[in-house]
Amino acid sequence: MIKVLRTYDFPGALEIEKEIFGDMMEIIEAPSSTEEELIENCEGADAVICEYEPFTKRVIDALPNLKLIAFGTIGFNYADVDYARSKGIAVSHISKYCIKEVADYTIGMMLNLNSRLHSFHRLVKEDRKWDFEAFPGIHRFDTQTVGLLGFGNIPRLVAERLKPFGVRVIAYDPFVDKEEVKRQYGVDIVPLDEVLKESDILSLHLPVNKDTGQTLNDSTIARMKDGVMLINSARGQLVDESAVVKGIESGKIGYYAADVLAEEDPDLETHPFMQHDNIILTPHIAFYSEEAVREASIETAMNVKHFFEGNYKDAQIVNGVHL
Repeated sequence: MIKVLRTYDFPGALEIEKEIFGDMMEIIEAPSSTEEELIENCEGADAVICEYEPFTKRVIDALPNLKLIAFGTIGFNYADVDYARSKGIAVSHISKYCIKEVADYTIGMMLNLNSRLHSFHRLVKEDRKWDFEAFPGIHRFDTQTVGLLGFGNIPRLVAERLKPFGVRVIAYDPFVDKEEVKRQYGVDIVPLDEVLKESDILSLHLPVNKDTGQTLNDSTIARMKDGVMLINSARGQLVDESAVVKGIESGKIGYYAADVLAEEDPDLETHPFMQHDNIILTPHIAFYSEEAVREASIETAMNVKHFFEGNYKDAQIVNGVHL
């Protein structure tokens, strides 16, 4: 029997996995967070279902039976994808779940930032002040230029949701058809520098890889508008967090709203973001709804099933193994 091990807890996942795998596979839950725990718990596994666990070169070398690393997330940067490919181990991810949730989160945060709702809430509840002029410089949403870094599934839905608001939307993505995007979404695909310079609100929707790590840094922030509002619902590793702090302190960045940080479970007592009211944080919840949680478990389990049935095309493999 094929042995599949899930390295994290996820509500309702076990019942879904058992139903999808049937008698074909054995599913084991063994929450693991360190390399040592992964090496010990995943011994003999044909496949692992993982989330943020470090499937490094060391871990991969210690698991000679491993054939598939199946991420239950859109991102897959916690595995050494290239090394896995060199060992003939496939890496898969899920791409369909939580698209609506993250798009809704992004739109909600855009409206929040543009109207300074977070700041006014703090003014009333904490400072006990009732003053509509406390945060000047607010403009109608339809006068703003929204920039999207990346134009995959989520930013496409963001663009659709922005249409009724009448804002100008521009995006950077070197891998899409400019004419098709303009025709279908009304979005202008432009060079990165143009998105940086022209956006009043800039939202990150990039995957993390060797080319995109710390896309937001001192250099790119310096090219942005003064007072730019930034949203990151993608990955914390896209951002140089020290550069964001400097941008906030200098006023170059008006607001930074993040659902993700460079570390998945950071020390909030010492994290520098905690000192700044203009940095709005949520604990990686943009994906969350009861519907999305269930869809994530189904999509991940189906990827594993497709893989072991030899249906590699539908297994959402990202590193080219068996494709």
